[in-house]
Amino acid sequence: MVTPSRPERARRVALAAAATAVAALAVWLYQDRTPQGDFSADPRPCSLVSAGTAGRLLDGPADGVQAKSSCDWAAPGADKGAQPVLQVQVTRMRVPEARAGFQRTRQESHGKMGPNGTDLSDFGDEAFSRMRYPSGGRMVEEVYFRLSNVIVAVRHAPLDGDFDRARAGAYDVAAEAADRLGKGH
Repeated sequence: MVTPSRPERARRVALAAAATAVAALAVWLYQDRTPQGDFSADPRPCSLVSAGTAGRLLDGPADGVQAKSSCDWAAPGADKGAQPVLQVQVTRMRVPEARAGFQRTRQESHGKMGPNGTDLSDFGDEAFSRMRYPSGGRMVEEVYFRLSNVIVAVRHAPLDGDFDRARAGAYDVAAEAADRLGKGH
């Protein structure tokens, strides 16, 4: 086996170093530069609402049950057909997708359901609320807000069907969730 001469080895090392530098530069130049956003992990929806807030809105102590990206609270012992609704759903994506998804939800709200949406400016990068009447006939107040690359949907329907109570409860939960998210990033 013939070993290359010292100048030949130096040339090979220099070529290898140059190739590595070019490859590193190419990766850096062509990497995905889409803004990732402030949140690199999925926020836990049950952690966004205090036990006190959930208990106040559900007229008693309530435990949040997390299922993937949402958390549902139910008052213990309440009949499944006649219990208040409190739900927080969190979706994390890249900032451009979050903006587009939020705008799509807002437009669907204003389009399909008439002008029952209200823009909010109190929390998040953008927010709105709307009242829905699902097939069961019970009114549900929904508040949606986007904070960087996270979209949060809050749904609240008190058992008594009180419109003002539904709106105030959903707003309170959204404000608390936005505050907790803001402190967590």
